[in-house]
Amino acid sequence: MNLSTSKNKSRSVGPPTVLHGLLDAAVEELGINEKLVECRARMAWEEAVGPALAQYTRPLRLSKGFLEVAVPSAVWRTQLNFMQRDITTRINTLLGKKVVEGLKLLNQSESVENKRRSR
Repeated sequence: MNLSTSKNKSRSVGPPTVLHGLLDAAVEELGINEKLVECRARMAWEEAVGPALAQYTRPLRLSKGFLEVAVPSAVWRTQLNFMQRDITTRINTLLGKKVVEGLKLLNQSESVENKRRSR
């Protein structure tokens, strides 16, 4: 059974185009590469820290190589500060390149205040 139409037969087929290259070019042209990298870093957070830590923390944004993360208290901030090098290594490994230089850990109240200031 031939499902092709005469319209499809008359269409010339050029050399195959690599989809990955097209997507990279479109992302670059649209100027959304930085936002895409930020989104990937935020999405990698839970896998990098595990569900138990992810439950109490929230990645906010990537700014100048630092992933800003909201934490519930100074105790959490101190604990995550000790784990910072390991966490950033895990995130960068998940991303396949070095994107995150370090973490900026913010108490929940600080992160809310920073959001208000940025408006």
